[in-house]
Amino acid sequence: MTEHAAQNFPRPFNENYDLIGTLGKGGMGLVYKALDKKLKREVAFKILDASADEEAIQRFYLEAQAMKELDHQNIVHVFDFGKQDNQLFIAMTYVQGFSLSDVLQRQSKLPFDAIEVIIRQIARGLLYAHSKGIVHRDVKPSNIMLTRDNRVYVMDFGISYIQEMEKDRLTKTGMTMGTPEYMSPEQCHGDEVTLQSDIYSMGVILYEMTCGRLPFQGNRPVEIALKHVQEPPPDPKQFRPDMPKGLSELILKCLKKKLNERFHDMQEFLDECDQVFPPKDAHSNTRFGKKQSLLRHPTSIAEAATRIPASVRVIRRRLTALAISLFPLLILLMVLLMLTYKPESTLREIEWDDALGNFEQSAIEADISGGYPIDNLVDGDLKTAWLTAMPAKPQNPVLTLFFEKKTLITHIGFAVGYQKSVDDPFGDRFRIFKKPKSLTLETKEGFKQKIKLENVKGMQYPVLQAMESSEIKIYLDEVYEADNKDFAISEVRMLGMELP
Repeated sequence: MTEHAAQNFPRPFNENYDLIGTLGKGGMGLVYKALDKKLKREVAFKILDASADEEAIQRFYLEAQAMKELDHQNIVHVFDFGKQDNQLFIAMTYVQGFSLSDVLQRQSKLPFDAIEVIIRQIARGLLYAHSKGIVHRDVKPSNIMLTRDNRVYVMDFGISYIQEMEKDRLTKTGMTMGTPEYMSPEQCHGDEVTLQSDIYSMGVILYEMTCGRLPFQGNRPVEIALKHVQEPPPDPKQFRPDMPKGLSELILKCLKKKLNERFHDMQEFLDECDQVFPPKDAHSNTRFGKKQSLLRHPTSIAEAATRIPASVRVIRRRLTALAISLFPLLILLMVLLMLTYKPESTLREIEWDDALGNFEQSAIEADISGGYPIDNLVDGDLKTAWLTAMPAKPQNPVLTLFFEKKTLITHIGFAVGYQKSVDDPFGDRFRIFKKPKSLTLETKEGFKQKIKLENVKGMQYPVLQAMESSEIKIYLDEVYEADNKDFAISEVRMLGMELP
């Protein structure tokens, strides 16, 4: 469907629905505003091209099936789903409002009454989903909708984990599914995801609404994920000293690294909310009436967030004059700090000094005359790959990595297969070549461990026991089969630190 065609509204989709506008792009497809001609109501209408890869189609149907099971006032409801010609569709509740993400972009710290109304409804919606055996797995502000009458909706269960299907590989893609800023430590680590993973993600949202910032920030997804796994969140009180008694503890309990230290379930969280936010009115679940909508127009929120009282403007002018007079001294202090500061040893991305492996130099594509060298593993581009023949003897490593000095490796990430996909005779290279399914890692000192990889696109970080060595051999144990005789890896990234 071309962009031009997408603007021609209204237009019929099938005998039951007319598309009347564009709403945006969802987790697994384009989302339109549509008219249900039978029931004379507007719906949100998600469409996925049926020519998409098999896993995307299965996930699309999983979302539809999962959401149709859920009938709750705080969850977007699925009315209908199916297939029309070469397109899959889901018809669901059309929410007139804004996402929590939009609201937070314009007013980073929300009033405590608004925080209470929002977080209680998120928790109630997720409590209901959990009671049906469904874990959302991607709770984040862009998946939370707010209306002007203070209704909160949780939506986009596109990567939800259906507990009855826990043996299905689609529900175990580890770090390749979810949003790093809101992912739980176990999700970052590729471990099993439970309802307490949703509690953690909700805790990140609660932290963000309260403090005006995320608990963990970084320039790269891997950096953020590591902080979720290893670092305690900053004390919320340092960003919001006026918070109600017990709110900081409520937030931090959601963000515990260990599952048994978090709230056991959403009901326990809601019970604790009653202690932090005692109801003013025994007959009301919210402190807002129709005249007190927590969802103001984004422009109004932005104006309120940037409005400065006159007394503050006077103080700002005085501080500016003082800063100008002290500027030369500040420059001197900064120079001295740069000359004397020695950063502590921290985890960072590790580069190997050299690598050995058999790789194929013959071109299978006209635009890649140089073959598929081993350097492609570290070029930061998932659309390039290292192609190599299957080892003649399983006892021979397919790849040996050498480091300049002894190095502590804590995480190794892989992008399996050749992930490039373009409109040419080869189509999706991910389907053409074999992909590693399990690998054995061996250090120079003889320590061995096996890791398992998923048959999915994107970077994934399997569970790994930290290793210390100057050399790591990688053996190929199992592969995901494909027609081509060779197997491919698009990227390898390592985190750790050099040892003294």
